[in-house]
Amino acid sequence: MRIGIIAGNRLLPLILARKIKETNKDTEVIAICFKGETSPLIAKYATKTHWIQPAKLGQLKEALKEEDLKECIMAGQINPLRIFNRAAWDEELRALVTQVKDFRPHNIFTAIINHLQAQGIKFLDSTLYLKDSLAQQGVMNNIDLNPEVKKDIEFGTEIMSRFAELDVGQVGVVKSNTVVALESLEGTDKTIRRGFRLAGGGCVVLKFSKANQDLRFDVAVVGISTLKLLKKIAATALVLEKDKVIILEKEKFLYQAARWGIAVVGKERAG
Repeated sequence: MRIGIIAGNRLLPLILARKIKETNKDTEVIAICFKGETSPLIAKYATKTHWIQPAKLGQLKEALKEEDLKECIMAGQINPLRIFNRAAWDEELRALVTQVKDFRPHNIFTAIINHLQAQGIKFLDSTLYLKDSLAQQGVMNNIDLNPEVKKDIEFGTEIMSRFAELDVGQVGVVKSNTVVALESLEGTDKTIRRGFRLAGGGCVVLKFSKANQDLRFDVAVVGISTLKLLKKIAATALVLEKDKVIILEKEKFLYQAARWGIAVVGKERAG
């Protein structure tokens, strides 16, 4: 069996490659990596790596064709700012994007995947091998919630359930039943820092998936680096949408959060 990983940045591609090999040692993992984005450590877990430039659709297609890959998983982020740097695009990407009316990164990646699938490459759910890493319902690390934190969690869940419908961002910061910060293009950590600057310590941070999130390429993720930031800003809780957010290095993450007194809570989206 052979499977391709189109590998973006940070830890998710590495963890995915390792998990695939643990699940089936005979599987060949072919990683297609982006210069300046993908960690070189991917080579430790992949059978073979290809390195291409970001925003070069032609190079991606050539690598997929060379390896004769029929199934792929897209894992890890590509800096969204690259989507707006049209000068770096190759002609194939330019031609494809002219057909996209809504220029949000989500729609660009959807167009790319649909284009590749039309050529016979199946893209799998990016959580397929990582079900154990998804957020679960309730408090996941045995931290007692005081009444104020419970109120903020319920308030924040209502807000994020509706904010997610707008497809603007995935992260919110609340405190004392007040919305402090909502994510735009800047990403998770910068949103959290902005919330801290406005409201100080004691905030509840929430991360939910987008409405109708396409798990072929777009999955919400949290990791140790974000947890360290939550400790720094004295956050009281991290709320993650149940079955929709991957916790990288989950066992270590929950253990460390408990040590630092940060509740990690899985919540279903409000109806």
